[in-house]
Amino acid sequence: MTTQGGISGLRVLVVEDDYWVAATLVEIITEAGAEVVGPVDCVRDALTALDSSPHVASLDVQLGSETSFPIADELDRRGVPFIFATGAASMIPAAHASRPTCHKPASRELLIGALSGALNPA
Repeated sequence: MTTQGGISGLRVLVVEDDYWVAATLVEIITEAGAEVVGPVDCVRDALTALDSSPHVASLDVQLGSETSFPIADELDRRGVPFIFATGAASMIPAAHASRPTCHKPASRELLIGALSGALNPA
């Protein structure tokens, strides 16, 4: 069984401020058959990107001097599942502590597995 089918055909919002990490995430997600929304590197652009109605999102916690928590709050309000793909998991507030977290650098299997898990919680 492969995890790649878990996001095939879906729109995935990628919020990541590191160019190389974003490029890797885009490659992994597109190879899994999903369409990438973004990547975007700041809160303002991410909130605007929500107009494209992503099915699921991957959020880095630290975006320069900002955090992605306002994006997480809005995704939660809209009922859009998301994961944190981050090296700063200790910063995740209690309100989002139950969200799947994929520690960077993430392997293909872990990233797709986390996104699939967010879409189909146990």
